[in-house]
Amino acid sequence: EVADIMTGKVVTLSPHHSFNDATNLMNDRYFRHCVVVDGQRQAVGVISDRDILRALARNPNSRSKSLDQIMTPNPITVKRNTPIVDAVSKIVSKRINCLPVVEEDGTVCGIVTSTDLLKAYQQLLQLVQKQSR
Repeated sequence: EVADIMTGKVVTLSPHHSFNDATNLMNDRYFRHCVVVDGQRQAVGVISDRDILRALARNPNSRSKSLDQIMTPNPITVKRNTPIVDAVSKIVSKRINCLPVVEEDGTVCGIVTSTDLLKAYQQLLQLVQKQSR
């Protein structure tokens, strides 16, 4: 399940945070995605390093914008009990690199990234290799 591989201590921002807030946070914490939530901790968007680069390429004044102007809105989400294979399918079919993880009430409780999925795949391959020896 996604709960087995997700990052549970997810850092979030609000739609009203600034472009600089997002870039500083990503730089300081060394991650590439951040979930944007409303006042009820519902996912309303995702901001990624690609969104930031795209915004800068399109408009040099992007630094003055708020996240709701540059984020990817209405993110595709998964629940804790979503099978990993379903999360992989969503990431591959939608050509995205992260999925916010939400509780039954829709509040954000984690994030699963393509890196998390690759780490799980690596562990699986190592287990298979050990068993085949």
